[in-house]
Amino acid sequence: MSTTTLPEGWHIPLTQWFTVQLITATTVAFTSASSPLRNAAAILAFATAYSVQLSAQKYLPGTRFGAPIVAMCWINVLNAIDLLILSRASYEAQQEYNANSKSNPNPTTSKPLPHPGPGLALALALCKRYIWSLALTFNYRRINTPWQIRSLPHFNPDQPGYIPTRTRFLVTSVAKLIFSVGIVHIFTIETSDLYLNHAVSHLPTKPGEILFPFLYPSSATLGWKRDLVLRVLFTLSFGVVARATIVAGYTLFAVLFVGSGLHQPRMWPPVEGGIWNEGWCLRGFWGKSWHQTLRALLVSNADFLSSSLHIPIPLRTPFRFIFCFFVSGIIHLLMDVGFGVSIPESGALWFFSLQVLGVLVEVSVGRVLGKGLGDVGMWVKKGVGFVWVGAFMLWSVPVWVNPILVRLFADGVRMMSPFLGFGGWVI
Repeated sequence: MSTTTLPEGWHIPLTQWFTVQLITATTVAFTSASSPLRNAAAILAFATAYSVQLSAQKYLPGTRFGAPIVAMCWINVLNAIDLLILSRASYEAQQEYNANSKSNPNPTTSKPLPHPGPGLALALALCKRYIWSLALTFNYRRINTPWQIRSLPHFNPDQPGYIPTRTRFLVTSVAKLIFSVGIVHIFTIETSDLYLNHAVSHLPTKPGEILFPFLYPSSATLGWKRDLVLRVLFTLSFGVVARATIVAGYTLFAVLFVGSGLHQPRMWPPVEGGIWNEGWCLRGFWGKSWHQTLRALLVSNADFLSSSLHIPIPLRTPFRFIFCFFVSGIIHLLMDVGFGVSIPESGALWFFSLQVLGVLVEVSVGRVLGKGLGDVGMWVKKGVGFVWVGAFMLWSVPVWVNPILVRLFADGVRMMSPFLGFGGWVI
């Protein structure tokens, strides 16, 4: 849709989207962990999500935010299934966790308040319970709860239990936010750049041409060396901008919530892990280095399905990888519509499906080499690992990124720069 005005009825799918969260929050807050009403609530959340999809098709056709709304809605359905049925989250379990947690703030540090009357006390207790439950539906990593994801990044990897003071957290977060926004600005460029026009015009967008360029020599209009340079530059730029954008968005909310006093710093650990320690293999990259926003709900639903389908135990881990990456691919495919890429043009499903292949290769090589790897130093392992991850990403990322880049350029939207912050040149 080319107009800047919102389409008529745009608020309907948004309201229905938030209703999914309200259904989950209300049920978690006011039912026991074993209540049969939770199954009914999960079904209701599913039905509401389907109505969101129908409403988006009716009221948001041709818009760029219709498909992302639908994608996030189905994410919240998986989230609801996890909280209501699989994890069986409850306020009582959270209270027990808080009582046993060493990170629980000392209640004696604040002056005791006058005891309210019984009616007001009940109202405050119910309100506190519901606010916690509603916040939990947006706490996808389950931070500071009994259901917190594994491998949550630490504030200081050398001191896992370290939590900064509010002042230190805000100072470092503001600096991180400014740096991330600066990186996004440096590594993006306006589409009016003449050198960019030349570079984008030579980007292949068909999966076959991207993944197997040697089978399509006619598509390599610049020669394989320059095509490789173009691939490296755009892939690197996309990775830097994507990571900086995620960090900037997350840090902005962290500053707002911690700065306002609504949250303590421990509720906002780093959104992503370090590249150097974990990013030298695909499993470490996706499991720890990249953001883990969808980890809890994807893994729990994958394990539930594998158990329900009676998949043999040795095959459950591969099934988990396939399920998680496939669902991630569908989610990002719908997100690509936000960039103006049509669903048939999107390469998101290709990219995330290929990650399963990469992990399979990685595991197979590890098993073949076996104990021989024990005699190899860690520096050598990391060196070979980084080369492997870099080469695999260089091969697979463009199948997802190129259609996005071409669409952004066609729409005149500021986009990732292959010149990495330097002045343009003919590639």
